[in-house]
Amino acid sequence: MSFIQMKNIEKSFGMHTVLKDVSFALDKGEVVSLIGPSGSGKSTLLRCLSRLEVINQGEILVDDEIMARTQDGVVQYAAKSVLQRIAGKMGMVFQQFNLFPHLTVLDNLTYAPRIVKGISEVQAIGNAVKLLEKVGLSDKQQMYPSRLSGGQQQRVAIARALAMEPKIMLFDEPTSALDPELTGEVLRTIRALAEEKMTMLIVTHEMAFAREVSDRIVFMSDGVIVEDAPPEQLFTNPQHKRTRAFLQSML
Repeated sequence: MSFIQMKNIEKSFGMHTVLKDVSFALDKGEVVSLIGPSGSGKSTLLRCLSRLEVINQGEILVDDEIMARTQDGVVQYAAKSVLQRIAGKMGMVFQQFNLFPHLTVLDNLTYAPRIVKGISEVQAIGNAVKLLEKVGLSDKQQMYPSRLSGGQQQRVAIARALAMEPKIMLFDEPTSALDPELTGEVLRTIRALAEEKMTMLIVTHEMAFAREVSDRIVFMSDGVIVEDAPPEQLFTNPQHKRTRAFLQSML
């Protein structure tokens, strides 16, 4: 069974329907990129999976656990303990870095593991040091976020998410707030995670990057999944005219 299953998802904001009967699955160790024009529903799909948005219809399963299910026309979410367990399996990185400005880089990484997971300070610091080395920021441990570049802050945000030892990483346009010269360092970090077979779902406008790291590319438009295919197939022989038009505008 797939690690993530989203079935017949509907999501509306007022009278505006953003997701229209969307079904999607993601296997363990798989890297999938969501691409498509702005307003197509990519980020909303990610936010529904991370429960930052509540679905209006459909079913979500994570690691064989039911997160939400529609019964008799009403969406029922799992008990709080189950939702907390599911949330603990996910790490999310946003467009904005959302680091604690009053904490050092090291403290940003150790806070949640200590408070939420009850890990000892010694263990949390040891893990954080390894993660900062992993993202190339070993020398920034005692600095505050305001002293870092945008690319460095985003790499700290990735390390902070990894510090909770998630089973899947969700990225919502992780480079969209960065200058072009800073984008590469963040993409290199995500590329290294892909090489380690970390399960990832990435919303991105970086077409070359998506093509390189993804096992599958999902193209969304107007709240529906238009095409879902391996990168080479989607980029060289897209099956739908909307996919072709989008790629021509981006490449």
